[in-house]
Amino acid sequence: MIDTITGFLQSYGYVVIFVSIFLESTGLPFPGESILIAAGIMAGHGELNVWGVVGASFVGGTMGDNLGYYLGHRFGRRFADRYGAKFGLTPEKFAYVEDRFRKVGPPIVLVARFILVLRQVCGFAAGTLRFPWWEFLLFNALGAALWSAAYGFGAFILGDRIDTYLHGSPWAYAAIAVVFLGLTATTLLGFRKRLRQQREAASQPQAALSAPAEEGREG
Repeated sequence: MIDTITGFLQSYGYVVIFVSIFLESTGLPFPGESILIAAGIMAGHGELNVWGVVGASFVGGTMGDNLGYYLGHRFGRRFADRYGAKFGLTPEKFAYVEDRFRKVGPPIVLVARFILVLRQVCGFAAGTLRFPWWEFLLFNALGAALWSAAYGFGAFILGDRIDTYLHGSPWAYAAIAVVFLGLTATTLLGFRKRLRQQREAASQPQAALSAPAEEGREG
């Protein structure tokens, strides 16, 4: 996997960064974050320009989210219900995302860029909820800039330090991969836990309503 990503980056450079993050931001299950981190590390080795890496990520993320916003605004919730399951986005998951967005409002777009599941459906959810486009664009661009800079420059500095102090040891790269996988797993488990809690909370009122009816039949 890592060799494949590195090979694509060496061959196509910034185009791969742009396309991968663009596709991920539209809602497709694409490893945009992993590619950005790999590109940042390669920039630390001098194989890519770090400003080009961050710039391609920013443009791809902003444009991808705007396409997602258009699709959500144009086709609405029925689009997600019909096609979302093909990409792992079940109606329950999307209902949870919509609930978070509805409670916080447009500023959540800024935070969503840093959360794995929300990052993929951010634009679409904002569109279905009819967030004002100019507010969405503002928070989306700011979130894309902060996220791209944090991961791009962070990986750039990390890659440079690995070469300086650890002489590019493969174990160092393996340790970095484990850390990022751990963070991703934590995010996904937290999301599933909150989704389960929401499902249980929704079932409680139904159970309470059915209990008197059953008592009436027994009486």
